[in-house]
Amino acid sequence: MCRAQVQDAVKTEREYRIKPELVPQKAKDFIATFNINRSVKWLQEVGNEGASIEAKFRYKGKRHSVEFTTDGVLEDVEIVIGLGDLPEETRREISNYFTQEFDYFKVEKIQAQYNNTANEVVDRNVEMLTASSLTPHYEIVVKTRNSGKKSKRYEVLFNEKGAFISRSQVSIRRDNILRF
Repeated sequence: MCRAQVQDAVKTEREYRIKPELVPQKAKDFIATFNINRSVKWLQEVGNEGASIEAKFRYKGKRHSVEFTTDGVLEDVEIVIGLGDLPEETRREISNYFTQEFDYFKVEKIQAQYNNTANEVVDRNVEMLTASSLTPHYEIVVKTRNSGKKSKRYEVLFNEKGAFISRSQVSIRRDNILRF
């Protein structure tokens, strides 16, 4: 079996719950367009690439995560989806990638990720965003194992067609982690 030689970056993130009064007004205004009846969990995320503010909530039965810079500028919107929500061809390409790279894999979470969309999203409310033709990337958290090796968890990014973009090994710290 031929496996690609991919240099895996190690991704370490810590999330801390923060009070809404510490969240930039611009971020709160964007989240207000969702008209959420339930509370929003506001988190500060600190990782390899710096800090950000994240809002986590349910909207129309789907879990959403919206990430902002510490100044309240939108970075990306992620929506948790199921394997069956992926287009058939995309699902096939992603499955082929995992089958070629690992002896065993188990998909733990899939998110449709709308990133680098600040210009397209900044003036939209949530209805326009979800009904738009923005193209998602798919961020997949997967537990893997190869023969004779320990299992590892990766966060793997694919484009809308299922082509591999990048992967990072997830470093799990048992302290200060909020599971969504």
